[in-house]
Amino acid sequence: MIYLDSAAAVKLIHAEAHSAALRRYLDERPELDWVSSALLEVETFRALARATPPAEMPIVINDFHTLLDFVDRIEIDAGIRIFAQTVNPPTVRSLDAIHLATGLRLHDQARLTVFVTYDKRLADAAAAAGLTVEMPTD
Repeated sequence: MIYLDSAAAVKLIHAEAHSAALRRYLDERPELDWVSSALLEVETFRALARATPPAEMPIVINDFHTLLDFVDRIEIDAGIRIFAQTVNPPTVRSLDAIHLATGLRLHDQARLTVFVTYDKRLADAAAAAGLTVEMPTD
């Protein structure tokens, strides 16, 4: 499974730096399912709403829902919430801690292949915790 955090998910809908590289990376791994925290639903939508002119939002909303069809989402249950409280380092932001805790749970279940993020602080924390981290670039 490929874990996509919200920064990566945004790149799949909103053209920005490294969007094409991420699409290529995912296209080259069709055998791997995509997964994320249920947080992706809110965090990605809010980021897209900030980056999109109102007239373009109907298209973006459609693309967003199409993306969600391809991403298995893990609920933020009590175990994830407790795990997120304890991830290191303490400088990991709260929402990123939820992504990291979710990725670590999948890793512990031997279900995670790679953790994809474009957030340097989250990437560093995930790598330090033992996850294989990718940040596909052009």
